[in-house]
Amino acid sequence: MEENIKNIILLGENVNTELKEATNGLPKSVFESVCSFLNTTGGYIILGANDNLL
Repeated sequence: MEENIKNIILLGENVNTELKEATNGLPKSVFESVCSFLNTTGGYIILGANDNLL
């Protein structure tokens, strides 16, 4: 499972993946991502990963 998460993070953000830094609790934008995924085919929201570091 850990390898799968690493691979998802390495692939970066796309229509099914959102990376959120979340250093001081949940970022407000996480709720927008949840709603978006609920209205489509779903996906992954990974907290603690920053897409700017990729």
